Amino acid sequence: MYSCAAIQSPPGGAKDTTPPELIKTIPSNGTTLYQGGKIELVFSEYLNEATVEKSIRILPTLDPEPKIIYKGKRLFINMPANLAKDQTYIISIDRTLQDEHKVNLSHGIQVAYSTGETIADGTISGTVSYHKPSSVQLWKIKDTDDLKLFYQRIPDYVVDASDSGFYEFRYLSNGDYRIVAVDRSASGLAIVPERMIYGLTWDSLIVLDNDQDITNLNIRMPQKLGGIKMSQAEWQTGDWSVLTFSENINNYVSKIDIKVRDDDSTLIMSEKFLDPLDPSKLNIIIPDYRQNTFATFITKGLYQQDISIIDSGLIKVRVDTITDTSNIEIISPKNKYLFSIDSDSTSPLLIVFSNLVDTSKSNNFISLYQDSLEVPFTYNWENPLSLTLTPKDNWIPKSHYKLSVNSNRLITLYGETLSDSLKTISFKTSEFIGYGQLIGDFINLPDVNHMVELYSFEKEPSIFRTVVNSDGTFKMKRLPEGNYKLFLFQDDNKDGRYSFGMIDPFSTSEKFYVLTDTLKIRSNWDLELNQINMELNP
Repeated sequence: MYSCAAIQSPPGGAKDTTPPELIKTIPSNGTTLYQGGKIELVFSEYLNEATVEKSIRILPTLDPEPKIIYKGKRLFINMPANLAKDQTYIISIDRTLQDEHKVNLSHGIQVAYSTGETIADGTISGTVSYHKPSSVQLWKIKDTDDLKLFYQRIPDYVVDASDSGFYEFRYLSNGDYRIVAVDRSASGLAIVPERMIYGLTWDSLIVLDNDQDITNLNIRMPQKLGGIKMSQAEWQTGDWSVLTFSENINNYVSKIDIKVRDDDSTLIMSEKFLDPLDPSKLNIIIPDYRQNTFATFITKGLYQQDISIIDSGLIKVRVDTITDTSNIEIISPKNKYLFSIDSDSTSPLLIVFSNLVDTSKSNNFISLYQDSLEVPFTYNWENPLSLTLTPKDNWIPKSHYKLSVNSNRLITLYGETLSDSLKTISFKTSEFIGYGQLIGDFINLPDVNHMVELYSFEKEPSIFRTVVNSDGTFKMKRLPEGNYKLFLFQDDNKDGRYSFGMIDPFSTSEKFYVLTDTLKIRSNWDLELNQINMELNP
């Protein structure tokens, strides 16, 4: 409950950039034998009343919630008289509380009162690794049933993680706890596993003794809810259809289980392949299918342990029996294309067509020139839409090349060939792209399977993983230049990926460590990290 009796400050004066401060509490912070009643919080300046309600929590949670009254620089909280015996109650104020000039608190504030003779003094703290704002929720386990069903009730304690991900629970009594990190939009709510993004620790149960400090209880959260979804199905032309997914599926093409059905039977696919320019699209060819009817595409779920990688789905689409007769085009590369090349290996040039090509009949239709000199090369059809061309010698940096395509030798499956008998595309090579290398070794690692994971902070984030050797050493080659965060995790199930755990049925996450420093990978440089002691890192 919340009510307002706002007092406005007079206008004028210099712009206020000073965060508000809590200067006094009545009764004072740390009061024992507290019997309930009014608590007064006095701040250094007038508050933004719109931020009061959402920024203050009473922990453990009370039902009904105490009434909060705002009066200028003061907040009044009317606590009930029927408080639990020997319980420490916390008034938690997070950083979203603002003054009237919308300046936030510099840090969160916690004020404690006890109905017993002492203030509980246990703490639990750690860091949440997540790309968006998060909150951390704590349940004190009551009994055996609560151990299993704790997530179905409102959490006893809730704190918002800082911008850096740090969280801390203070004034905790001894007992057994379970902890879950959630997206801040779900803060303070019971957990609905199938609808919420959440993260767990690697400890099944947190056992807190009197006045104990448990630190570095870190949590990783997945970046999304559920798996990749099939979002669209289109019949292109002839036997060719395209499925679109919500995210890139380049790592799962061979594992995706797809069935296609018409009104009467299951259709046989002759080929499925990733789109050469859009890794969220999957091309499917169903030979000799010309029925003017509907086809239903069905994807079966793909799971890692109990975590969904690909969600099951079903989409019905009308079959287009009208064959496309337009001219085929070269989609990539475009004229005046700048082609990035590598000194360590010969980068293949990707050539992509707008329609399917008969790869068995299309031969010797490409020529390659560097200035006016013909360049020998090999080529390989990746699929009916694309091929890769690789010169026998490496590309020359910062040089002009010309690609010539003879349309008379390019045979399409649908439509016409190129509109021009000889299609010419000019492009230029870049300077050689450089890569960096990361070399390191860990100390004091348990004798279990470990993996290193690098997560990039660039516009197009990438994840690189490698196994840690039995002697604690590791090496990661060909890393693009950029800034990275390093994770080390125990790969308990030996699947090569981090496992976040499950709430129902409950299973812990895999143990991990985070290197606090950001790693900067530079081209043509080796970055060495010697004797990394991850036990010392939060």
